[in-house]
Amino acid sequence: LSTPSSAGPVGRRDDHTALHLQAQGGFAHGKDSDAELPTGWQGQISEWSVRSAPATGQAPWWEGQAVNLAVDWGTPSTPARSLRLSASQAQLAGSTLRWGPILWRTTATGEPQLDAELSLDPVPVAPWLARLQPDFGWGGDLRVGLQAKIHTHPEMQTEVVLERHSGDLQVTDDTGTQALSLNTLRLALNGVDGQWTFTQAIAGQNLGVISGAMVARTGPGVRWPRADTPVQGVLELQVAQLGAWGTWLPAGWRLGGQLRVSAGVAGLWATPQFTGAIQGSDLSARHVLEGVNITDGKVDVVLDGSIAQVKHISARSGNGTLQLQGQAHLGPAPQAQLHMVLDRFQLLGRVDRRLITSGQAQLSLRPDALDLKGQWRIDEGLIDFSRGDAPTLASDVRVVRAPSPGHTPNPAAPLPGGPPRIPVHLDLGVDLGHQLRLKGRGLDTALQGALQVSSPGGVVQVHGTVQTEGGSYKAYGQKLTIDRGLVIFTGDVNNPRLDIEATRPDTDEVRVGVLITGPARNPRVRLFSDPDMADVDKLSWLVLGRASDGLGGTDIALLQRAAVALLSGENEGVTDQLIRFIGLDQLSVRQSDGAVKDTSVSVGKQLSQRWFIGYERSLNATEGSWQLIYRIAQRITLRTQTGHENAADLIWSWRWN
Repeated sequence: LSTPSSAGPVGRRDDHTALHLQAQGGFAHGKDSDAELPTGWQGQISEWSVRSAPATGQAPWWEGQAVNLAVDWGTPSTPARSLRLSASQAQLAGSTLRWGPILWRTTATGEPQLDAELSLDPVPVAPWLARLQPDFGWGGDLRVGLQAKIHTHPEMQTEVVLERHSGDLQVTDDTGTQALSLNTLRLALNGVDGQWTFTQAIAGQNLGVISGAMVARTGPGVRWPRADTPVQGVLELQVAQLGAWGTWLPAGWRLGGQLRVSAGVAGLWATPQFTGAIQGSDLSARHVLEGVNITDGKVDVVLDGSIAQVKHISARSGNGTLQLQGQAHLGPAPQAQLHMVLDRFQLLGRVDRRLITSGQAQLSLRPDALDLKGQWRIDEGLIDFSRGDAPTLASDVRVVRAPSPGHTPNPAAPLPGGPPRIPVHLDLGVDLGHQLRLKGRGLDTALQGALQVSSPGGVVQVHGTVQTEGGSYKAYGQKLTIDRGLVIFTGDVNNPRLDIEATRPDTDEVRVGVLITGPARNPRVRLFSDPDMADVDKLSWLVLGRASDGLGGTDIALLQRAAVALLSGENEGVTDQLIRFIGLDQLSVRQSDGAVKDTSVSVGKQLSQRWFIGYERSLNATEGSWQLIYRIAQRITLRTQTGHENAADLIWSWRWN
């Protein structure tokens, strides 16, 4: 019987996998209940190959030579299943796979038996890893070989060895190419008469050293260790530089430091027990975009059976420290309970978000969640929501790593999903202290009070009401003093609700200012005065510092500019940028309304809530005049002047309708 066949293309038109198989042979027949049925097939496979063909003429990744095949499946009443494959070889991904005669059969009691020996000449590893993870960036010239012998009758004898032959592995990402600098790679499994031994040895200049051995002893006739099989062994891990492991971390994170694990293994196959120690020094973790920079980390953990005792974990960030103590329970569902103490530890160090905190917290780690509860105090902080977040990619955008040299990406291959995110449950009481500043949308003030931080649905939420302490609000070219302020956090840390009253500090006759209410991202700003007056008078007092009666053309132009600013929102004008750049609070140009136009320029600086210094000079004069103003009370002001004219005035203002 000749049964040539060729599978059609599967997947994309320009990238598909094709199977080609050509065999000839015949069926064997037997009788069952007086019916003649086929009981097996025997013949020869003369040609068999699997080809991934994005381009015509590419060599197949599997191409086998002729091999004899015999399959027996018996009859329903007398099943006798077996498979016999003659010795042969095949080309596999640029290497050669050889095998001797292979026999698989089931006994009369249904017990399977296998006799097989095979070997794989050194094969490049990077192309195989690139097939499994086409977008990870695997590369390099590492070649490994495989030897395997499996005999289950009359007794179980297994020997499998995977060993490095030459070369090294590389990983390429957005930061460049990182070599593992492997010099040793050997994994071996040996099973003889119920004793299973697994040994491993992996070493590299950047990767570190991983070595160990484990022995499991089963009972007679048991082919594989069961859950209650006793085990014993040793494990040794030494990493000279954790930075080499950064490629396996989420994007943006970088590690550093040295780590060593030395442990003995005992107990049962399903629940091994570890005794030994985990030690680390000069550990660091950094994420530039998030403002995380932890350095000088130290780890000292003692392993005692199913319990890991955390004797000491410490780290530094900024000028502060972090201390951890506690214990962890190892096993199928590991968990840990840790007590954390912070002393002026810098949680965030971004330009627009900086948090330095002290306090205590309880940290609970479980396979399905992370819980953090405690009480913290903010020693120093800044929330600048005027800067906003850095640009981020949309949720439907995937970042594809650069392919390694010689690797042809498969467009039809699915993109690997990221690791599952562990939910974080926060329950933190936060005392804002006296050095937390809130800036943005013209607002610059200190905050005092208390907040409760939580994380429903994995999103950080902040709740609480805090008061402003001093500060200023910049509007219409004026730097207003905040007399009263409430900042109400109702969830989003970047968008609190505002209830702020800011007044101009140098008006004696009236009290005029701005009320700011609503969310920080879209606040509502309106004018107020005491006594109440028309909006044009409020704006005149706020911008010019005097009533709107008798305003000239230049003053009206200034009011028009202020009105435009009221409509334009938060964008800073050119004049405001200049005033801010030279460090002044006031800069104006004024022209008289008489027959002879006289233009004057005045600048000023608000030294404090009550002190103001200014300088004014006419463009037609040879010298100007300095003014020093002290606001004694709301309606009483002391003004001194020197320069073109010298004077000292005590001003008392009284308004009536």
